[in-house]
Parts: sequence; C-alpha cells; structure tokens
Amino acid sequence: MKKMPKPRKPDEEKYIFTEGIDYSQTGKASIWGKGDKDTLELIERTEIHGKWLNLAAGDWGYTPNLLKRADFVVASDIDGGALSKLRQNTPKRYVKKLETKIFDITKRFPFEHDEFDGIFCTGTLHLFPKEIFQKIVLEINRVLKPHGRIIIDFATDIKRVLPNGKLLTFGKEPLYTVEEAKQVLEKLFKDYEIKMYESKVPEYLIKTKPCYKFSSKFILLVADKK
Repeated sequence: MKKMPKPRKPDEEKYIFTEGIDYSQTGKASIWGKGDKDTLELIERTEIHGKWLNLAAGDWGYTPNLLKRADFVVASDIDGGALSKLRQNTPKRYVKKLETKIFDITKRFPFEHDEFDGIFCTGTLHLFPKEIFQKIVLEINRVLKPHGRIIIDFATDIKRVLPNGKLLTFGKEPLYTVEEAKQVLEKLFKDYEIKMYESKVPEYLIKTKPCYKFSSKFILLVADKK
C-alpha cells in the first residue's frame, strides 16, 4: 500500500476547502457518510456511459456508483490524501477503469477539449462566490463533449453547528437559498437542457476537524449540453 500523502491544509482565501486531516486515520468509510438517498437513486435512473469526470470527489464522492455505470472515471480533488483513500477503498473489479487526478478546480482543468461524456460533482460548488463558480462552469463546458451530461448537487439553506453550538461557515461562501440557487444555475447553464430536483439532508455528524452537525436543502441538477 502506498504511503498516504500529508494532509492538505485548507486556505479559504484561495478557495481551498480541504479538511486538513490525515485520511489514513479516518477508517474505511467516507467522512461524509453513505451518501444521499435521492442522489443515489438519480445515479441509478440516469443514463451514464463513456468517460466521466468526478470533480472534488474527496475520499468517496459516489465514485463507486459511477464506476458501476460508466466505462471510465477520473476522480479528482485538490487533496491527494482523500484520493489515495478513495483508490484504496475502490473494489478491485473497478480499479482498472479508475484514474485519480489532483488539481485545483478554480484553475484550468488539466484535460483536453471535449474529453468527457459526463461530469459529476457533489458537495462543493455551492462554496464558491459566483464569479469563481462561473469560471468553473466554463471549464466544465470546455472539457465536456457536445451532448454530454452534467450531474451536480448544489447545497442551499446550509446549517453547520459546532459542538459549542456556534454556527460554522467557510470563507466567503454565498449561502444560497433554494430560489437564489435556481436562478444562478439557470443562468450559468442556459445553453443546456436542464432538469432540477429539490431534496434535503437531515442533520448528521461530519467527522472532520472540527466536527460539526450538518443539514441543508439542495438541488440536484441534470444538464445535457446542446
């Protein structure tokens, strides 16, 4: 087994929203839990084929679920430790069609134009100010093939409660309501055929440093490139 990379420290001023933890000490299960029921069901009922990019996958990011459906998956994150844990816990039958890639999604993606049939991202894009999110969407559009598909979740009405009862926020995150998020998504993906579904995350404990209880509403977006 390869040595786990050192923890990547967060830097919210540079939009690096890592957990700063040693993933070798977090056990086999993802620090984010077992996944959202509605997201899991969406993956199962949505057509997924070809080569997919999983952005900000962390130590799991539904990657095994994508590997069941896609021909090949590139799981990316800015934290090498999270990706090492992801690869170590990937079922052996899927390892040959998995690649992991470390990069900052606020920069140019290290991929060619029209490289992917689909792009997937959960738990991340809501953290960025609108101008940064717009840059990310431009890169998503660049590397996605014509008629490619995007699946993202976009958290709204977020509540993070620390053990001392105080609320936790990350950097300059916009903290969208459902309606605000819908307007932003409709504008940024105006050149796509889109469907949006609303759901919510019941409060659960996230075992990061510091740990906190998280709950939110969220939007599941399925967008097909015209």
